Amino acid sequence: MLTLTVPEAAASTDEIQFKLVLDGQPPETLTEYLERHEYLQPTVFRSFQQISWLHEKLTRAFPELVVPPLPEPPLSICMDDQDYVERKRLQVARFFEKVAARSEFTQHRNFMHFMSSEMTPTEVGPSGRGVLSFLRFNRVRNSDRGFKSYKATEHVEGNDQDTFHRHQIYILMLETYFGAINESLNQLIHTREALADMLAHMGDLVIETTQSKYRLGNGDSEKHRTAQRALDHKMQVFGLLMDELGFIYTRQGIEETMKFGDVMIEYKNAMDGLKTSFNTRTQKLMEYVDSMKLRNKKRDKADRLKLRMGLNAPEVQATIAEEEEATQELQASRQEFDACQAKVKQEIQLFETQKQRDIKRAIHDYVQLSLRYERTNMNSLEKALEELRQYHPKPAVHPLLSDEEASSATSSSTYHRRRRRRRGSKHGPQAILSSASLPTSTRKQQSSDDHESEQEETKITTEPTSTTTSRVSPFIRYEGQQRKHMSSSYDERMGGGGWNNNE
Repeated sequence: MLTLTVPEAAASTDEIQFKLVLDGQPPETLTEYLERHEYLQPTVFRSFQQISWLHEKLTRAFPELVVPPLPEPPLSICMDDQDYVERKRLQVARFFEKVAARSEFTQHRNFMHFMSSEMTPTEVGPSGRGVLSFLRFNRVRNSDRGFKSYKATEHVEGNDQDTFHRHQIYILMLETYFGAINESLNQLIHTREALADMLAHMGDLVIETTQSKYRLGNGDSEKHRTAQRALDHKMQVFGLLMDELGFIYTRQGIEETMKFGDVMIEYKNAMDGLKTSFNTRTQKLMEYVDSMKLRNKKRDKADRLKLRMGLNAPEVQATIAEEEEATQELQASRQEFDACQAKVKQEIQLFETQKQRDIKRAIHDYVQLSLRYERTNMNSLEKALEELRQYHPKPAVHPLLSDEEASSATSSSTYHRRRRRRRGSKHGPQAILSSASLPTSTRKQQSSDDHESEQEETKITTEPTSTTTSRVSPFIRYEGQQRKHMSSSYDERMGGGGWNNNE
């Protein structure tokens, strides 16, 4: 059995090129098939216009068979949309899956020419648009979309007209149902897309509420700012969740159209192939009835001449010859009608088999993708909830505090006390900040520094309970009666070469 797949599709500015790969199971089937024509290629690239050419040739060559419907031609304005190109690829793949499944199509010379290297880009199908087709009176009309109505006036043996009449009613009903299913799916997708837009809009509004730095009440305290940061983070998580859910709903609608909605449309359009097959049978029935009427007319004429002129008259012999010729034509028409009617019955059974298989697969794909997107929604919700539960904001570190001080600033009172102490130190004597390994004093400065140190020590010991306090440099350490400056070297501060030591 031959298979024809469409694994890839590439779009240009005005057309889509489809990659067609011919295969067979078992592999010997493909080898034997390729040997029948020296120009056959297992892999070819064809445009949609060339595929339309093949569809037209098969429809004309097999009027009594149900040729799979050709998808709608691609729109040039949608060539940049990858989802649209993928949708067309799936539609063409389903078309060739049905074509390759029938040996009548794959053994036809037009199909072999289509899969050969002799196929030229100029061999394209009809565009479906006439000259000045924008005018109402010059539009191309499809006259084969309905059933031909015919009731035989003569009794035709083997004519199952009542059965085919019921089949026609069933086909019209299916056509209506498939169209209604697709329309309902489109309404569902549009409703879901509107929901996705509202979710995305709500997410944007939620995120915008976190952009303002103004806060009511005691918003300047560290406790309230931490709580506000936690609330802002949770609102941002919620806004991103709404945006993600909206994107998931949009993607779900696109895949539902590709894998379920298009299948409904294809089977709705496949009814046109059944109508063509039924109309072919009706045409054969009309030809058979006409042949029967002609034969009866010739027979009545011969009977009248036999009664009037006798059997041996030349006119009677000529009429008898015409009657025999009409009888042969009637038999040929009867055989054609019987063969066509049997073929149409076979096509009905084949169509029902394919319909059951494809509809079952489409429903299965629809349920699978619905479950997959529901799981995606659930995972997004669970992930957002887990992030909201585990988020614990860290206290903000003031830029004036060092790393050692910031680690101990666990309460607002401690933070403000240290801030006041920092602010008060700006009015007192400031020591020069330098590297701890470089001394900043000289011998000339040593005596003056000692004198200042004695005055500061006297103030500290004699006035311990005074309400006015003098500012002490945070870079000076007192060890007994000696002063150690924090900018002095490590050896000097540890006693290796003190400031008060004389040479």
